[in-house]
Amino acid sequence: MSDVIVVGSGPGGANAAAALIERGCRVRMIDYGNQDTHYAPLIPELPFRELRRGDPHQHRYLLGDRYEGIPLGPVRVGAQLTPPRMYVLASARENIPVDAPGMSLSMSLGRGGLGAAWSAGIFPFTADELRDTGLAMEELQPYYAEVYDRVGVCGAQDDLAPFFPSAPSMMPPLELDAGTGRIAARYARRRHLLNRRGFFLGRARLAVCTRPFRGRGPCDYSDMEYWADFRRAVYRAQWTVDELEAKPGFTYLPRLLVERFRETEEGVAVEVRQADGGGRETLQARALVLAAGTLSTARLVLRSLACPGRAVPMLCNAYTYVPMLNTGMLWRPWRDRRSSLAQLTALLKLPEGRLVQSQVFSYRSLLTFKLMKELPLGLRDSRLLLQHLIPSLAILGIHHEDRPSPAKTCILLPADPDRLEVSYEPAAAEVLRQRADEKRLLSCFLRLGCLPLKTIRPGHGASIHYAGTFPMTPEDRPLTCDTDGRLRGTRRVYLADGSFFPWLPPKGLTFNIMAHASRVGALLAGRLR
Repeated sequence: MSDVIVVGSGPGGANAAAALIERGCRVRMIDYGNQDTHYAPLIPELPFRELRRGDPHQHRYLLGDRYEGIPLGPVRVGAQLTPPRMYVLASARENIPVDAPGMSLSMSLGRGGLGAAWSAGIFPFTADELRDTGLAMEELQPYYAEVYDRVGVCGAQDDLAPFFPSAPSMMPPLELDAGTGRIAARYARRRHLLNRRGFFLGRARLAVCTRPFRGRGPCDYSDMEYWADFRRAVYRAQWTVDELEAKPGFTYLPRLLVERFRETEEGVAVEVRQADGGGRETLQARALVLAAGTLSTARLVLRSLACPGRAVPMLCNAYTYVPMLNTGMLWRPWRDRRSSLAQLTALLKLPEGRLVQSQVFSYRSLLTFKLMKELPLGLRDSRLLLQHLIPSLAILGIHHEDRPSPAKTCILLPADPDRLEVSYEPAAAEVLRQRADEKRLLSCFLRLGCLPLKTIRPGHGASIHYAGTFPMTPEDRPLTCDTDGRLRGTRRVYLADGSFFPWLPPKGLTFNIMAHASRVGALLAGRLR
C-alpha cells in the first residue's frame, strides 16, 4: 500500500505529489494521461517567422492534418488551443459528461491537465485576498516560495508590487516587443495621472525561464509558445511529473479513470477503470489527494459520497477580451524577436475596493485568419487590412472577481449519476458593474494610445478559471473543506485543485492552486509521519 494516491497530473496534482515526495512519502499518481505524439515531432525548433517562410510542411501543425485548427464558427473560447495542444481536451466530454446550458466549459484528461495549455500567468493572492479565503499570508507564503523554486518565475519589481507578493528567486522579466514597449513608455510618462485614477501597469509575471533553470530554458523568443515547448522554458505541470518519475517512491499510473473512492479502516480505496479495455481494479493508500480539476473532482466527490441532486457552488472569473489599435506602432516596424505570452499586466483599483485585472498580448503567431472571421468585411479586404494592422494590434484580456450565489451551482443529476449539471447565472447588477469597470479600464488604455476596436465577451466559463465547489469554511458544514484542504465528512481525503477556494479574485488561479497543493502535500506528509 502506498502512502498517498494523487488523482490528476495537472498543476495541483503535480505540486502536491512533489511536496509529498520531497518529505519522504510514497506516492502513486493516477492519470488518464493523454499526450501529443503526433504533432510535436513535426515542428522544427525555429522562430515562427522562419517556419512560415521556409517549412513546406507547416500546414500540418498550423492547420492540422484534419484541419481541426480552423474554427468554423466565431472564435470565442480556446483560441490558444492550436492543433498540437488539442490533446489537452481530448476524451474529456465522453468521460466526464457535463450539461452546462449557456456555458463554454473546458476539461482535461491530458498529462499536465489544463496546465498543458496554460498561458503561464503568475498571480499570487495578497494578504487581504487570502484573508477572504480564510487563510493568513503566513500560512501560504512558504508554499508560494516553494513553488517559485520548483517552476521558475520571471517578473519585475514595478508598480504592480503591492498587488503581487514578491519572491527573491524571481528571474528577470521577458523582453518587451516593440508594440508593448511603446505602451510601457507612454505609461511611464503618464504614470502619476493614471495612478491617481487607480490604474497601475507593469511587466507580466510568468512561469517562464529567462535563464537556465533545472535543465529548462532559457526562453528563445521564437514566438512559438502556443505551438511547441521549445527548451521547456514555459512551465508545464508535466515537467514536474517527469522529474518525479526519476525519484524513488513515486509511481505514475496512466490510462486510468477514477470512478469513485471509499474510506476503509486502513485508509482509502480508489476504484478505477482502464481507459484501454475498460477493466476495473481497486487501488489503496493511506490517504487520497484529489486534483482532477474542479469539475472532475466535483463529479468524483458527489458520486463517492452519494449526493445526487445536492447543489454545490460554482465559481468562474468573468472574462472579456478587446482587440486594440496601438497607435504608437502605426507605420513603425516590429521586432521579430518576441514571445507570444502576455507582455504587460494592468490592474485597476476601484474606489469601492474591487480590482479588475487585465493582460496585454501582442498578436501574430495565432494566425491572421482567426481575426479575419471577426471583421465585417470580405475575405480579400479583411486580409489586406489585417496585414497592415497586425503589427499595431494588441489584445487586452480582462478578468473580474467572482463570488458564490444561489444561481451559480453544480449538481450531480439524480436521474443520471454519471452526469453533472452546471448552472451559472450572474445577477444583472453584477453584469452591469463589470461593464462599467471595463469602460473605466479602457478609458485608461485610451490615454496610453490604445484604441479599443471591439469588445468580445466569449461567454460564461471562457476564462477556464473554475473553483469553489467544496470551499474552505470556518464552520463544519457538509461538502466543504477545513483549512488543511481535508474534505469534511472524510478522514483522509484532501482536495488540491480549484475546488478549495471560496471566492475568486480577478487573477489567474493556477499559481495559487500550486501553492495550496504544496501546502496540502506538506501538511498531509506531516500527519502521515
